[in-house]
Amino acid sequence: MVVLLRSKEENAIRTEIKLVQSASGGDVEAFADLVDLYTNAVCAVAYGVLRDYHLAQDIAQEAFVKAFRALPDLKQPDKFGSWLYAIATRLSIDLKRKQNRDLRLRDKLIADRSDASIEERVLQSELRLDVWEALAKLDDRNRTILLSYYISEMSMPEIAQELHVSVSSVESRLRRNRKLLKENYLAAWAAHFGNREAVEKLVGKVVERIIKQAGQYYIPVSDRTRATDWFVGRFGLALDHNGYLLLPSGHVLFLIQVNQPVLASLTSSDLPVLIFQAEDSAALYEALKEQGIRVEKGEQTGNAGESFCFYDLDGNRFGVVSEKNNVK
Repeated sequence: MVVLLRSKEENAIRTEIKLVQSASGGDVEAFADLVDLYTNAVCAVAYGVLRDYHLAQDIAQEAFVKAFRALPDLKQPDKFGSWLYAIATRLSIDLKRKQNRDLRLRDKLIADRSDASIEERVLQSELRLDVWEALAKLDDRNRTILLSYYISEMSMPEIAQELHVSVSSVESRLRRNRKLLKENYLAAWAAHFGNREAVEKLVGKVVERIIKQAGQYYIPVSDRTRATDWFVGRFGLALDHNGYLLLPSGHVLFLIQVNQPVLASLTSSDLPVLIFQAEDSAALYEALKEQGIRVEKGEQTGNAGESFCFYDLDGNRFGVVSEKNNVK
């Protein structure tokens, strides 16, 4: 059993090293996998400094963006986790220095709700002070493990993989510190404060920022392989050396896989994610319609030959305008 666990840990480390190496070469999808892998742990590291879940998410996003820019300078891919944690810690400390300390920081831990009673606010205040003081007594490793387990809701194997330690080590640390942290308090805090949907959106936000800064385009999809095949088959787009879609303009179209709740929130806008110019928009309209692709006439002209929009498999909306509309 011990040998099997060790083998799984070694395989996970090798897979992570490959992702780091690919991301260093500009593979955004590989970096998205790293973001997905480390989001909970990085949020926990930032939370350990800031004691504020929402600020921790902001710091995590900044840490990932900064890490992507500096990734080519990382000489030891197997040290990616500790290197990333150091970035998150420095950013958290810098932010903390800008905030008013002690009472103001603690007041931000749990935002007061307008409908909260005085008694509830007092209980929340006692809760956050108790846990804050208990967390302050732990070293960085123990605090990260406990926050990952309770606040980020990671399993013990997941924590062990993130920190490159054994599952038994994580289990023993949790068991050793539970009395100090008063488990019932921390569990109640996690239930009150854990915003899982926001964490799930962080991967998409990080990737979107990276891609926009590179002057490229990004759309969310539910299945990357299926979406890639759809764009290649319907529009004849080519792929670059990393397997990304190449647009006729020379730009890269990144397809980032997200879960259904995130996809639904991102595709709910009436605005198109991209707008294309076509020499013969009327012919393109008819061609897409014949292929069974959902198309809608442009609202401004009501003329399919002037402008229209179409939708991909995941409901992303794309606009098409005639080039002659832009000729003055």
